[in-house]
Order: sequence, then C-alpha cells, then structure tokens
Amino acid sequence: MKLLLIHADGFEYRVTGRAVDMAEPLTDDMREGVFEEVLVVFTTVEKGDVEAKEAVVGNAVASVKEVASKLSVGRVLVYPYAHLSSDLANPGDALRVLQMFEDALRREGFETHRSPFGWYKSFKLSCKGHPLAELSRSITAETVEVEEAEKPTPKTREFHRFLVIDIDGKVYELDPSDWRSCPVFGKKDPVYRLLAIFVRNEVEGNPPKKTPKHIEYMRRLELVDYCPESDVGNMKFYPNGVLIADLVKDYAMFKVALPWGAMKVQNPLIYRESVKEIRELMGEFHERDYRMSYGGENFVLRFASDPGAFPFMQKTLFSYRHLPVKIYEEVQCFRREKSGEVVGLRRLRSFTMTDQHCFCRDEEQAKEEFERLCLLFRDLMNMIAPGSWVLGWEGVEWFYEENKDWLRNLTVKMGVPAFFKLSREMSHYFAIKNEYQVIGADEANVQISTVQYDIKNGERFKIMYVGEDGKKHPCIILHASSFGSIERTLYALLEVAARMEEEGRPPMLPVWLSPEQVRLIPVAERHVAKCMEIADFLEKSRVRVGVDDRELSVARKVRDAKTRWVPFIVVVGDREVETNRLPVVIRDKSTLKEDYMKEMTVEELAEEVRSRCRGMPFRPLYVPRELSRRVTFVAWGR
Repeated sequence: MKLLLIHADGFEYRVTGRAVDMAEPLTDDMREGVFEEVLVVFTTVEKGDVEAKEAVVGNAVASVKEVASKLSVGRVLVYPYAHLSSDLANPGDALRVLQMFEDALRREGFETHRSPFGWYKSFKLSCKGHPLAELSRSITAETVEVEEAEKPTPKTREFHRFLVIDIDGKVYELDPSDWRSCPVFGKKDPVYRLLAIFVRNEVEGNPPKKTPKHIEYMRRLELVDYCPESDVGNMKFYPNGVLIADLVKDYAMFKVALPWGAMKVQNPLIYRESVKEIRELMGEFHERDYRMSYGGENFVLRFASDPGAFPFMQKTLFSYRHLPVKIYEEVQCFRREKSGEVVGLRRLRSFTMTDQHCFCRDEEQAKEEFERLCLLFRDLMNMIAPGSWVLGWEGVEWFYEENKDWLRNLTVKMGVPAFFKLSREMSHYFAIKNEYQVIGADEANVQISTVQYDIKNGERFKIMYVGEDGKKHPCIILHASSFGSIERTLYALLEVAARMEEEGRPPMLPVWLSPEQVRLIPVAERHVAKCMEIADFLEKSRVRVGVDDRELSVARKVRDAKTRWVPFIVVVGDREVETNRLPVVIRDKSTLKEDYMKEMTVEELAEEVRSRCRGMPFRPLYVPRELSRRVTFVAWGR
C-alpha cells in the first residue's frame, strides 16, 4: 500500500464520472465533500496487500496515527488514488481493503471520511506547507518505509574556523559556542540582524520558527501550486508563475550570461550510469537520484549541471588563445529530497537552475573572472532581494590564508558582511565558494546564487586546453549559478514581500516581475471603451495592463486588484474620460492603512512604470487583458 499524507487547511472534491465498471455504488452524500483542518490520506492499494490485508491495514493505521499525533489532527479523509503505484490490486479487492482501512481508523477514534472508490473526481487542496505537511509511506505487512525530514543539525561539522568580514574589511574571528558575543552583531544596520540569523542557522541548525508565508502567497496569486498527480516536490506553474520564471531566465541570460561573454548550450536530461564520468559526478547525490532502467541499461535523470557541461567540454577543442571559455545553460534538475524536507518552493525534487561555467588558464585569470561574477550577482541580489541578503563562504583554510587580502577587498566591493567557514583539508572539488543567501520572513536562509572556485575537476575529467608549448594543460573551472533554482528565487521574492507586510507595507513583487503592472477599473460599462483605449497605449509602451470589465462593484474590483498586488491601480469614470487625468494608486508608496494616490496623464503613467523597470527584461501578459475572460485556477485564493 502506498500513502501520501497531506496536512491541509481545506480539501474539496466533487465526483465527475465513473472511472471503472466495478465502482462502488454512489449515494448523494458521497458525490461531493468539503473538509477543513484535515489529514488527507491519498491511498493506493497494491496487489501484494490483498493476501495480508489485516497486517497491511494495521501498519497503515499505525502510520496515520503517528503522523496525526505530531500534527494534533483528529479528522482524516481516505482518498482512493491509483497514481502512487503501477502494481494495482483489482478493483473489488482494493475497495474491500479501503473499507477495512476506513473502519480501522474510525475505531481508533478519528473522525474518518472516505471519498468514493472507482469514480473520477475533481478536487481542490490547500496544503499547510510546514515541514510535516507532505509525507509519503510505503506500507507492507511487515514494515512501514518512512520518508521524513531530518532533524535540523548544525552545518559546521567539517569546519574548524569561523570568521566574519565586515563591509569595511575588518575581520572578526568567531567562536561557534559563543558567536553572539562578536561585536559585529551589535551594529544597528538591519543587515547585521540578517547576518545573525544566517550565522545562527549555520552554527546551531535552528529551524525556521514560522510557517513560510510564501506558500499562501504563491497560491493566492495563482503563481505556483502543488501537483498531487506528480511526485512530491514537483510543482505546477500557472500562467503568471510561468511569466515570472521566464522573466527571471531572461535576466539570467540577457543581463548576466551574455554580457559576461558566455555561449548558451543545451544538454540532455537523461544519462547512462555506465558512463564513468556520470558515475563519478553522481557523488554525494547518488542516494537521491531519479533512476530508471530499460533495454538492459540503467539511466539517471540530470541531478546537476555538471553531467552535461563536463562531457560537453571534454570533447571541445580550445587553446590558450580562446581562454577563458564560458558556457551558459538553463538546466532542469531532479533530486529525490526526503519528502519531509520538501517545503513549498524552498526545497523541491524538480527545479530549474541557470548555470554558468568558466574554463580558465591560470589563477590570475580565474580570480579575475570570479570577481566579475561576484559583482554581477551582487547587482542581481540587490534587484531580487534588496536589503534582505548576506554572503556566506566555504573553503579550505590554506586557500583563504593565501588569498585573504583579495577576499577581504572583494567583500568590501560586495557591500554586505560575509560569514566564512573554513576546513583544514579540501573535502570537495572547490577551494572556495560563496553563496548569496536571502533571509526570508520565516527566518530560513536560502541560496540564490553561487560562485565556486574548482581546482580539481579540470585534471580529474581531462578538461584541457592546448598551451603555448603545444601541450595539454588542465583548466581551473569556475562553477556559477545566477539562479540556483528559479523556484527558490520565487520563494525569496515572496518571503521578502512577507517582510514588507510585517513592516506595515503592502507586499509586492518588483514592478518588472509583477505579472500585471497596471489595473484599469471602469466605473460603469460606458467607461470600458476608455479603459481599452488607455490599455492600448500602455501595451504599446511595453506595460502589462489588465482591464476589469466584470459586472462587479468598483469597491470589489479595487479590493481584488490590491489582493493581486497590482502596482498601479486606476479607476476610470466620467471625470477621467473628460479630463484625460488619471487617479493612480501607487502600491510601493502606500501603506496597509492608507493609499498613496497621484494624478497623472496616461503618458506619465507609462513613464512611471518604465522608470521602475528600466533595463529589465519585458514580456507581455500571459493571460487575457480583460478580466471577464480570465479563468480561475485557485478558487480558494479568491
């Protein structure tokens, strides 16, 4: 038996049609159901469950009891779900096991419900999104196989020396047992509070204390959602979420990779395990790979960028005259993270990274390119999460000592304090790396960008250039990712918005990433034509604009626009038609209690939007301009 347990704020289902001939009889009260504060148990009965059904059901009930006790949940919904296994029991046997499961849970004191077996059903799910909100179980007669989050542990075991370099270049040595006494944490600038949270998380392994706010936002704004039809940690994107992801990728390519001098490449998603280089690169990820076998051979889904980039460069001919050689790739990666570790957008099993590699001749060239990447990523972070990030470093002590003046000067140029963790010996391919860490409102830190200085893999994987002496020499390789995960970047954007809300400001995305930048609201039907005229002008000015032509009150339309975080809201009535002056509510100048309104012409409005997006990528709306033509993807978000 396979179980997928989801702790939900709300769950709704509705029967839409018969799925199998042996579907159980359907009564009126079974046709639909609405549940609040419920543990939804998606259940697949397998062939092997039938002969030992009493033992299997007993283990399944014990598993549900264990999870429910941790969550303090008394309401359980058993939801027959045939998509967790391909080894299905026949329908008659499956129904009998499900009925036994339901009855056994009820005897244990749970308020137990079960959706009908053998029928197609539509459902709406509002997952809570905390670390135990999504768990999977494989049940047999003997055992319960558990996938659950590991307890938070300090991330310092392999390191013996810790220090902070401040923005003025001053170095502070830290004692991890008494790190709070370091005077740098007494400074008043808010960035030092973020630094303290980051150091705490790294040294003590403290878990976030708050439920991640981004989960509510991502669904209410119809950006991203859970996808129960897929594996845990594989998300589905709605049109506005796809738009944001595409704009982020546009930034990575057109504002970072191409100006830096990279060539864009594309490699496959699936690789043969029989290839020596692939096996070696699997390394620490091998226990979390997505594997498959067919044709007598084992394959693995791409778990990082290197399996594509390294074989690609092994076969590329280049000399010292071509160096540095730079490549860029947008990579879909797959890692089977433990289901208990998968939380919203913070950690996923499928994610997209924008990856860069630089193949350098020597240390001087590598350090020059490393610094260029650092400064490009600094600008990126100040655009994505201004005032909400710090810098973390990991490396081997000898490299730090040999290059500490360079690293100190680089920290000064970066303009944010940096926390260093140093080991006595190299345990990875990199001598030093940095990670650009956003601190969300939930006090978790997540890496957005990274630059890594690799002194091993050029020789290890025979990635060589032809030198002036006609001989082959190994490259120093820089690994860099402008966005280590597009999904995690969206998490960071939403958690930064949550901090705005905590501070009394309306939460919002940067204007260039806002799916809809201007909302025009006609007072009456006779004003719709004027709104369309204004919208035509704004669209020609490269502004994403929506027109709320629905038959709703103006107050409700304005409330909806605010709920959707539209940066500029304009109500158009008789006065606006006559004067061509527009009352514009500007979100980033408003508070949660009071709107900031400024009167503008349509030309001034277009320039106001452009001024906040200057130099940023642009794409048009991915949904219809008229709200009356837009479908609803997340009903509970309305």
